[in-house]
Amino acid sequence: MYHSKKTWIDKDVDSLKIDELADQVNVSRQVAHLLVQRGFDTADQAKAFLETDQTAFHDPFLFQDMTKVITRIQQAADEGEMILIYGDYDVDGVSSAAILWHALIEVGAMAECYIPNRFTEGYGPNEAAFRWAAEEGFGLVITVDCGISGIEEAAVLKELGVDLIITDHHEAKDVLPDAFAMIHPGVDSNYPYSKLAGAGVAFKVAHALLGRVPEELLDLAVLGTIADLVPLIGENRLLAAKGIEALNASERPGILALRKVCSLVEDELTEESVGFAFGPRINAAGRLDSAMPALEMLLAETMEEAEPLAEQLDQQNKQRQDIVKKIAEEATALVEQHYLSDRVLVVDSDQWNPGVVGIVASRLVEKYHRPVILLCHDAEKGTAKGSGRSIAAFDLFAELNQTADILPHFGGHPAAAGMTLSSENVPVLRERLNAQAASLPDEAFIATTEIDLRLRVSDVSIGLIEEMGRLSPFGMGNPSPRVVVEGANIRDLKRIGRDLTHLKVLVTDGKTELDGIGFGFGDAVDEVSSLAEVSLMGSLNINEWNGFRKPQLMIQDLAVVDYQLFDYRGGKKPLTDLFELPHDTTTFVAFSEETQSKYAERPLNGEAKANVVFLDLPEEEAAFLPYLKDAERIYCAFKDEGYYFETIPSREEFKHYFNYFAKCPRDELRIGLVRLSKSRKWSKRSINFMHSVFSELDFLVTMEDGLPGVNPNAEKRDLTEATTYKRHEERQRLEQQYIYSSLAQLKERFDTLVEAAKQEEMTWSSNSI
Repeated sequence: MYHSKKTWIDKDVDSLKIDELADQVNVSRQVAHLLVQRGFDTADQAKAFLETDQTAFHDPFLFQDMTKVITRIQQAADEGEMILIYGDYDVDGVSSAAILWHALIEVGAMAECYIPNRFTEGYGPNEAAFRWAAEEGFGLVITVDCGISGIEEAAVLKELGVDLIITDHHEAKDVLPDAFAMIHPGVDSNYPYSKLAGAGVAFKVAHALLGRVPEELLDLAVLGTIADLVPLIGENRLLAAKGIEALNASERPGILALRKVCSLVEDELTEESVGFAFGPRINAAGRLDSAMPALEMLLAETMEEAEPLAEQLDQQNKQRQDIVKKIAEEATALVEQHYLSDRVLVVDSDQWNPGVVGIVASRLVEKYHRPVILLCHDAEKGTAKGSGRSIAAFDLFAELNQTADILPHFGGHPAAAGMTLSSENVPVLRERLNAQAASLPDEAFIATTEIDLRLRVSDVSIGLIEEMGRLSPFGMGNPSPRVVVEGANIRDLKRIGRDLTHLKVLVTDGKTELDGIGFGFGDAVDEVSSLAEVSLMGSLNINEWNGFRKPQLMIQDLAVVDYQLFDYRGGKKPLTDLFELPHDTTTFVAFSEETQSKYAERPLNGEAKANVVFLDLPEEEAAFLPYLKDAERIYCAFKDEGYYFETIPSREEFKHYFNYFAKCPRDELRIGLVRLSKSRKWSKRSINFMHSVFSELDFLVTMEDGLPGVNPNAEKRDLTEATTYKRHEERQRLEQQYIYSSLAQLKERFDTLVEAAKQEEMTWSSNSI
C-alpha cells in the first residue's frame, strides 16, 4: 500500500441530471458532471456559466449609496477638492487603489493614494493617517479594500470635518462605521452579488463614475479578484474571464514589466499567472516594506518608470521566499515541541516578520489541518501582530469575534484574518480558541480533498482537457477540477529535478499512456513498486513541447490500495536499505537457523506488521501466512540455496548407489564410494541426498562395523515416500517460484498467499465470535 496524504472524498452528484445536461448543452458526460457539481444543473444555468461573453455586469447603481457616492465625488471634482484614496498593502488593495485613481483622474478630480505601512501602521484606517489627511487639506477620503472595521477612525475623521466613503468587502462587525456613504456588497442587500473582492468593488465605483463599463481597467480588476481568493462565480467569474483577456492584450507598462520579470512575455496569461507569478511579486513589497512601489508600478506611464519597479518587486519576492522558509521551519519546530495536541495552533515569536506570517500560517494549515495563527511580538509596544488561516469547520472571523474583548484590532474572513493584541494576552487567546474548538468533531481535523472526477487513463485526452477548460477561469468557488486517474499500471517511475525531489511517472491502462509530474513526490520512487496499480490525484493540463501536445497530470496525491511487493532477491539492492525501515512498523523474518544466526543481533520473527521483510525461504509456503494478514509492503530478500539448479538423481542413479553397498567389499567401501562419485560425477550434496533417502526408508542401515550396509529385511517402498525426497522436491519448487521467477510471477504467488492469509484471518475471527 501507499497511503494518500489526504482522505479523498467524492462529491455527491445526481447521475440523471448529468445525463440530461450532457444532452441539453451538448457537452461530454465528464464536463456535465463538473457543471452539476458546481450547481449549474439546468441548461440555462450551464449555458450562462459557460458563455461569459453573453453575460453583462450588474448595474452599479443597484448599490444603495452609489448615487450618493458619485454625486459627492463629482462635487469634489467640480470644486477642486482633494480626494485621498486610502488602500491596503496587498494585491487587492493596491489594484483597487489604481482602479479608483484612474477613474477619478478621468473625471477631472484631484486624487492621491495612501497605502499604510504594514509594520508601522497596520491594516486598515488609522487615526494618525486620517489626522494627517485632514491637516493636508483633503476634503474626502475614500477607502478601498478596507474600512469596514474602522469604527473609531471613522468617528475621528467625522470630527475633523472630512467626509468618508468606505468601499470594502471584508466581514463586517455588528456595529458599522459612521461614514458619509458605504459601498459594500456583503452589507448592502440591494446589490445582487455579495462576493466581490476589493478590486471588484472599486471597479463598480469606476463603472458608475464613468457611466460605462471601464474595460481599460479590467486588467487591474482581475489582479485583486484572483489574488484575494474570492469565489470565481457570478460577477467575479465575469471579472476574471474578461480580466484575463484584458491582461493578455494589456499595453499598461506595469503589466508589461511584470510579464518581463516573470518570464511570461510570450506566454498566454491565465489565472495561474496572476495567482503564482504576478500576485506574489506585488504582495512582496507590502510584506517586506512599503507597498507604494507596487502601486507606482501599476500607475507608471512608461516602461522606463515601470521596469525598475518590477525588478525591485522581483528581488523582494525572492527575499520573501527565503524569509518564509526560515519562519516555516521555526514555527513547525515550535508546534512539534509545544502545541502538537492543540486544536488551534497559536504560535508566537519576537523574531518573525509580520509581513509573511500569513503565508506561513497557510503552510501550517496544510501540514496539520488545524486553524493556525502566527503572531509577532513588538517589545517596544508590548503588542503581538499577526495573521491566521483556518479550516472549513472553524469560521476564524466568527470565532475571533467571540474573543473581541482582547482583540482591539482584527478583521478578515471565515478562512483568514489579521489581528493585533497585547502580548500578555496571547496565552489567553490560545486558551480561548482551543476551548471554542473543543466542540468540533475529530473528523473536522482530518485533512480531506474533494474529488470531482474519477477517470481511467484511456478517458484522458487533449479534447477532454480543452473542453474542461471551458469552465475556467478556475479559483475559489470554481476550483480547477481534481481528478483521480485510477487503475493505472506503472510503465516508468523516476526521480527528477536538480535535487531529485520530484517525481515523473508514465502510467497505462493497457490502451493509453499518460505522463504525470509530482513536485515533492520524489520519495515515492522508493515506496511504490513497479508492479503496483496506482491511483493518481491531481489536475490535468496539456504539455506543449517542441511542437508536440499531449495530456499531462499534475500530481497532488497518490495511493496504492493493495499490498506492494519489492524485489531484493539476488543482491539487486543492498539489504542495508531494508534494515533502515522503521522497526515499529517492520517485521524481519528469518526461517532457517543459519539466517537467524547471521542476523541474531536484530529482532526477528516478531508479530505481523505493515512492512514484512523475508530474509530467506521457509520449508513450506504455509509458513509465510502468519506474516501476511496485515502486510502493506512485502520485501523479498531470498537467498539462493542452490536446490533449483541441482537435478534430483534419477532412479537409475539411486540404483547404482544402492548396488554399490550391496556388492562392494567392506574394506573398500570408503575408497570405492569416492571412485564411484567421480565416475558418475555426483556432487557431495547428491550423495548425501541419496544416502538420506535410503536411510529414511530403511534400505540402508548402520552395520556392526559402523559403516552403512544393505538392510536385508527392508520392505519394498517407493523413493518418493521419503520425507527427504519430498522436501527436496518442495525446495526446488519453492526456489523456482520464489527465487528464479520474474517479479510478475512472484507477485502472482503472493497474491494467492495474501488472499489465503485474509481468508484464514476471517475464519479465525468468525470462529471467535
